Amino acid sequence: MRKALLDFLYPPLCLVCDRRLGAEERLVCERCWERARREERIPFRLGPEGIAAGPGEGWFYAGSANRWNDTLGLILHRFKYGGFPSLGERLARSLLSAAERDPLLAEADRIVPVPLTRARLAERGFNHSLLLARPLAAATGATIVEKAVRRRGRSRSQTRLDPEGRRRNVRRAFRPRNPEAVRGARVLVVDDVITTGSTAYALARVLAGMGARSVRVLSVARAGSSDRPGALFSSSSRSPAPLSPSKRRRFPSITGWFPTRSGSDR
Repeated sequence: MRKALLDFLYPPLCLVCDRRLGAEERLVCERCWERARREERIPFRLGPEGIAAGPGEGWFYAGSANRWNDTLGLILHRFKYGGFPSLGERLARSLLSAAERDPLLAEADRIVPVPLTRARLAERGFNHSLLLARPLAAATGATIVEKAVRRRGRSRSQTRLDPEGRRRNVRRAFRPRNPEAVRGARVLVVDDVITTGSTAYALARVLAGMGARSVRVLSVARAGSSDRPGALFSSSSRSPAPLSPSKRRRFPSITGWFPTRSGSDR
């Protein structure tokens, strides 16, 4: 009864386009999910200078589920910074589709979410990469390894840095923590967006040094140099892109009435 009254007073609206949600829609309308889907079918390789087009010694095979687009970027922003972690389950479907298309991504027996620093984890309340990894692991039978690698707390956010700054920022960002968890395993690193590839490469290099049999990388989106996802993600998790007044009434977690870590997405 209470939910029906709320729906009447404050109709549920899409977090992206403000369109009224249908009876079976939740948080984001199907039209926006469809706009967000831009399948990326071309795998690539990560090297010390970021994303490269061809193979080479010591480089890491990678793939992305989608090409970057603004609608997908807004959904990812709400997922990471807006207090709606449950969006990760739908986003993870695209990871599974990408893995099903590419046997080299599907054969992993260990999944490593890109770790956050302790400060970033405490601030956000969850690791977005872990939330993306869980549905993928459940579908494939791979084991998630959360604590194989430690992320040092001194690195800055990547969103405001140029490509060279990103590479310098993460060059020593990761340290081995539990080599036995990945030694001899086929490891898949999972993250939300690959831009220059510097973070993914830095983590993959450490995992390879820990004795992983193979290391591959999979992200929800791949952003090119002209896509500028950092412009969208440049605000901190405490200051996400503003919602309309109707959304603030409907989703009070965005305005700070409920703590983000409580998972108060609806």
